[in-house]
Amino acid sequence: MNHPARLLLSLLALSALAVAGRAQAPATKPGYSVTIEISYDETGKPEEGKIVKSDDPTVDHTLEQIAIRMAQQDMQKPHVVDGKAVKFKARRPFHFPVPGDQGEAANVDRPVLRAGNQVLPKYPETMLAQKVIGGAIIELVIKSDGTVKSATVLSASHPEFGQEAQSALGQWVFNPREGPGRPAESTWHVAVAFSTGEHSVDLKWRLAPRPAIGSFTVGRLPAVPAAAAAAGPAAPTPAPAPDAKP
Repeated sequence: MNHPARLLLSLLALSALAVAGRAQAPATKPGYSVTIEISYDETGKPEEGKIVKSDDPTVDHTLEQIAIRMAQQDMQKPHVVDGKAVKFKARRPFHFPVPGDQGEAANVDRPVLRAGNQVLPKYPETMLAQKVIGGAIIELVIKSDGTVKSATVLSASHPEFGQEAQSALGQWVFNPREGPGRPAESTWHVAVAFSTGEHSVDLKWRLAPRPAIGSFTVGRLPAVPAAAAAAGPAAPTPAPAPDAKP
């Protein structure tokens, strides 16, 4: 049966991230963070924002776009210098909690998929017909020869999505990582989202806790959610106040 939804594979392990100011230090909280530098006019109204630090793992920069949208709504009190209101800049961090995340340092020496055909999850036909969206977080134990020892469903929005992701990812083969000092096996996480493209998939199915190989979407990539759509377990948490500077 031909599915009307096309399959998109956006594995972070296959290509380098093009993320501005990618954070190199371990996260201080479990999750991902984006810091925006915002320019304000004399009234404290935001004029524009730019990303100065980010460890957004999504291939379409969803977290960065949410942070930018929230920053654009970030009204501040006028900044007064010598009795006169002036334009100013401030940096505002936004945090996206991910339970179990160990920070960027945990992604050192991340395994890479072997070139060639790999088994890809399929959108369960019954779920696709009903336009059900969701996802699963899969834990892979990868042996030093690159084969997967085990694939475990850590969480899933629907059993069908968990089963399909587990079955496919359990057949993946990575480049061998053998040699002196190498562990016999290592544990990694993958986020698999299932989307018809009509509605946004909850962020928790697009953010794998590190150590993570990455994430990808089966079907169509969801539309970038508005800031209000980020409510829930993976909602961004802005800092209480910016670090202002003229």
